[in-house]
Amino acid sequence: MSQRTNHGQRSYPRAPLSGSIRFYDWNHPHDALAREIGGGGLFLQTEELVPEGSLLTLRIELPASRSFTVLGRVVRTVRGGWAKLRQSGLAIQFMDLGSSDRQAILDYVARHGIRAA
Repeated sequence: MSQRTNHGQRSYPRAPLSGSIRFYDWNHPHDALAREIGGGGLFLQTEELVPEGSLLTLRIELPASRSFTVLGRVVRTVRGGWAKLRQSGLAIQFMDLGSSDRQAILDYVARHGIRAA
C-alpha cells in the first residue's frame, strides 16, 4: 500500500478510513469501500479485482476535510478467503499525490488513531 523502507516498515503511518471511493480502470468506473489510508496509499475493499501493476484514477474524499483525485498503482490484490474471513480488495500506492493532499492525509491519520506498521 505505502512505500516501504529497507527493513520492510511502512514509510507513512496508517489509519482506518470508511467511505465509498470511486476508481476508474481506464474509462470503467467502479465503487469500493475504503478501509485504510496512509500518506503512501490506501486499501480498498472491492470484488472488482484488477491485476497488480494496473494504474487507476481514484477520487478520494477525506471526512470533514477535502476531496482530491490521484493516480494510483495496484501493488497487491487480495482475494477473499473462506467464508469471507478475509475481504477481497486492492492495495493502492499513490503515484502523483500532491504535497497538500499528502499533508491532508497525514493530518487525517494523526487525528484518527495511527496504526503501527
